[in-house]
Amino acid sequence: MAHVSGQLVTDSNYNMWQDTPKSRSGRRAIALDYATLALLTAWRDVQKAQRAEWEEKHRQDPKTYGPYVDSGYVFTQPDGRPHNPQNVSQAFWRFIQRLGLPPVRLHDLRHCAASLSLAAGLSMKAIQALLGHSSYQLTADTYTSLLPQFEQAAANAPLDLVPRRNGVEKPTDEQAQAAKAHPMQLPVPVHDEEGIEQGATTASVDEETSDRHLRVVRSDPRDEALGAA
Repeated sequence: MAHVSGQLVTDSNYNMWQDTPKSRSGRRAIALDYATLALLTAWRDVQKAQRAEWEEKHRQDPKTYGPYVDSGYVFTQPDGRPHNPQNVSQAFWRFIQRLGLPPVRLHDLRHCAASLSLAAGLSMKAIQALLGHSSYQLTADTYTSLLPQFEQAAANAPLDLVPRRNGVEKPTDEQAQAAKAHPMQLPVPVHDEEGIEQGATTASVDEETSDRHLRVVRSDPRDEALGAA
């Protein structure tokens, strides 16, 4: 569980200070997934090693290396001081450019996390608590445009749980686009070819049996007498 109680703020001159969140709802506790928890645990070990290394440098050369700053922050520089948020944003931008990724800001990862959570099935109320928005309306206004595609996925989810041997195939991307262009056009059921072949064979046998039955049925002698008359 991560407890958000404050934030680092900077101005245009890189001056940095700690401030409270923008709203009361910004002070919150966030449950961490197992992958994030494992990464933070590994990073804590790295931070302990960095502190031990820095304190050793300070003992050997106190003029060059000042004392370690026990700031209490999770992500710090080797001497324990917190990173300037602007430096982190710039480092992230250089990382994006080096890897040739889409041009997104560090802050956009917040929206990405909210979108993935919404796609995973979290309610809009849960997204509000995750982001620390002051109102439900703010969250809804921000992410309502994403709801239609997620609602479609939610509608398809129960169907995917039930196995169907002769059911309707899931439409391809092209078929899905065509369905959007013609919303009243229903998907065409796809039948099992093996089932069709078996049905045709059964029908042929039934017809042959019927013909054989017709051939072995004897006519009534009275009908033959009437025919002779």
